[in-house]
Amino acid sequence: MKDILKAHKILVYIFTLTIIALVYVNQQALIYQMGLSVKENYQIYSKLVDHNRILGYNVLNLKSPVSLQTRLLAKKVELNMPRKWQVVKIESSPTKIVRKDAAKRGLFASLFIIGREAEASPNINSYTPISH
Repeated sequence: MKDILKAHKILVYIFTLTIIALVYVNQQALIYQMGLSVKENYQIYSKLVDHNRILGYNVLNLKSPVSLQTRLLAKKVELNMPRKWQVVKIESSPTKIVRKDAAKRGLFASLFIIGREAEASPNINSYTPISH
């Protein structure tokens, strides 16, 4: 009888140690996977931050009239303001473009836009030709 109880205790200890070892190995594997996902997320974050800096730099350069003039001159693009008697045809109306952009943005993003978006309007009276 003592031998059976002793064998039973040994089997319980072996079973308990096996379960503890399996849980430990499982936890180590999960820690390793989490470390890999953190490393991957950090790499993605770094790329996005770099991309954001590049885009910010490009936006600041695009806002510069000097930069725009330099680019147009480099491409040999000549732009002239239309005369009062000339008609300029625009392929698609600006309101359609704004509506398409709003549809792309989605409902959630449009909740944060207050009022109308800024639009440029031509002012004929303030036209001053650029001399070369």
